Amino acid sequence: MGAGFLQRDLGDVLTRWRIRAGYSSREAAAIAIGTTKDIIGSYESGRLVYMEPMIVGDLLREYGAPEYVIAEAKAKAKQIRQGSPNTWRDSGPRWFERLRQLEPLATTIDIFEDAYVTGLLQTRAYGQAIMEAEGLLTLKQIEESLDLRASRRESVLKQTNPARLRVIQTQYSLDVMRGTDLYDDQLLRLREDNERPNIEVYILPTQGFHPSMSGSYQILGFEDGDARDVGYHEGPFGAHYEAANKETDRVRDVFSDTLAKAERLR
Repeated sequence: MGAGFLQRDLGDVLTRWRIRAGYSSREAAAIAIGTTKDIIGSYESGRLVYMEPMIVGDLLREYGAPEYVIAEAKAKAKQIRQGSPNTWRDSGPRWFERLRQLEPLATTIDIFEDAYVTGLLQTRAYGQAIMEAEGLLTLKQIEESLDLRASRRESVLKQTNPARLRVIQTQYSLDVMRGTDLYDDQLLRLREDNERPNIEVYILPTQGFHPSMSGSYQILGFEDGDARDVGYHEGPFGAHYEAANKETDRVRDVFSDTLAKAERLR
């Protein structure tokens, strides 16, 4: 069983906190802590299949990381030992932070959305209406979330070499807002984005069964030969990230079969 992206994530966390603690090299940290640079390197490289939660916690504690960072890192290390190192289930606001970190690095992003216009292509008014309808956020939190979504769009779509983006929206996701003040502006945004050279927007008819009926998802692809594709699905109980080749290949097939039933937005 090879190391997965969860190990690489832990390796990045350990590296950031080591540098933040003032140790510019693994050797300097090893001397100060009383271990070897090889042990530190095996954890920071992300190539160690099974990371010991106690060692992860002790290293972060030596680096001065706060307890919530230590607790989260140990939980991930424990998950690696107890389950697949290529699967990460998380809950709370950290799901979105992880997605924000991955999206700007991706070279391809394939998205299927069944109920809402996908976040990257939403107008501010559309996003606000959804958040207000959910009733889970205060007005201040809604404004902060909208600002965050705008910065996410900026970082993904307007960088020097933006990702190739393919989006399948169900017809239902458009029909549900038909007749509202949001419809015209949101449809215009989708059409304008569809004209960008790196974006393709497709509409899937509402009638009939299709391969993606299990719900919204996206697949992020990366140019780096060592980086695996990552699948992402968000649900009411948290987010699910998947980097096992078998699973991401399967979802790519589902996306392709769904795309064959959709038509390019006009």
